[in-house]
Amino acid sequence: MIKVKSKLALKAGFLYVQANLLGNMKRYLKATQSTTSTWTTEQDCFLIENNFLSIQELIEQLPFSEEEIRVRRAVLGLVRRDKQMKTY
Repeated sequence: MIKVKSKLALKAGFLYVQANLLGNMKRYLKATQSTTSTWTTEQDCFLIENNFLSIQELIEQLPFSEEEIRVRRAVLGLVRRDKQMKTY
């Protein structure tokens, strides 16, 4: 049995528990899959620093196909970053 010093503390505790039960606002991250990559750190850095370049320009600079570059941009979070930085 838990002793509560005041009714206010009891009410505050109840509201806290109720809020946690009804919808804890925590976001849970998706489980990431471990993959082996053929990308070097230097290539990742180049892709991050030159994210503004078109896919065709990146294909000319990097030894990867269009699909590999698109996938790597998604893995590095560059696609999500572009969406967040987009002005409406």
